[in-house]
Amino acid sequence: MKKYIPLLSILLCSSTLLITGCDNKKTSDTTTSNSTVSSNPDSNPSTKPSPELSIPVINSYLFHTEPELLPFSKAIKQQHIQSASSDKLINYNEQGFVANYNLDGLQAEINYDTAKYIYGMKDTRSEYAITFDANKNILGMKNDQDDIVAISEFDEQGHLIETTLSHFAENNVIFKNQIIYDQDRVELVLYNAYVPIDEKTKFPILSQEKDVVYNANKQLEKTVTKTFKLTSDGKIIINDKNEQEVELTETCNYSDYNENNDWTKAICVTTGEESKTVNLTRTIQYE
Repeated sequence: MKKYIPLLSILLCSSTLLITGCDNKKTSDTTTSNSTVSSNPDSNPSTKPSPELSIPVINSYLFHTEPELLPFSKAIKQQHIQSASSDKLINYNEQGFVANYNLDGLQAEINYDTAKYIYGMKDTRSEYAITFDANKNILGMKNDQDDIVAISEFDEQGHLIETTLSHFAENNVIFKNQIIYDQDRVELVLYNAYVPIDEKTKFPILSQEKDVVYNANKQLEKTVTKTFKLTSDGKIIINDKNEQEVELTETCNYSDYNENNDWTKAICVTTGEESKTVNLTRTIQYE
């Protein structure tokens, strides 16, 4: 399995920034805005993201990165996430869509004019053809043999609700992310990965869920990511209390909100079969 497997599934959990599509998909007709919000969110408990932050922009973030990196309301030009052992840089175009990123050497560039996705390490790049809708949502991608390697699904409001990577970056793994919303806010993300055995059989190798928690000011406050234990045949282990067995739990707490209500510091603590603490610093440039 290659080192750069995850496109959609390995972005902000712990110290690893995970930057964790095609027919009949519904999309949003909303447009992007750079409106600002109160610079003192603590004095305004009704603070909430601007409805003018378009659904296609939110979808772009969620296709490429984790919900932790979504802006509160103001369009981002660049964000830089650092820890003692990692350095992640993500750039956005004038419309607010992800344009390119460098995640500890894993690089990608999305060309919205030529509909190309260039992805890989410095000396090993693959190029994929993108299918966009009218709002520049990524519906799917194909490799140079015309095989479908990515597919997206959307709800009736145009929210991205599921992404599937199949043999992406020459990996014999299928990744599936499901996104659950509370109105326009991401509430829960489910991550699953499978190794195909034959045309009808897929062997599970990963089962994860991430709860996304907001404070009274609607700012991101915490994420809790649970990785479940699997049996030798890929099923989640159920204990004698009829509970799913957890292998690892990562809890990230976010703080030091800036004038645009975006977090700039985080502490991620992993417990279970592995334990560690990672401090993250997030530097943001706005449009």
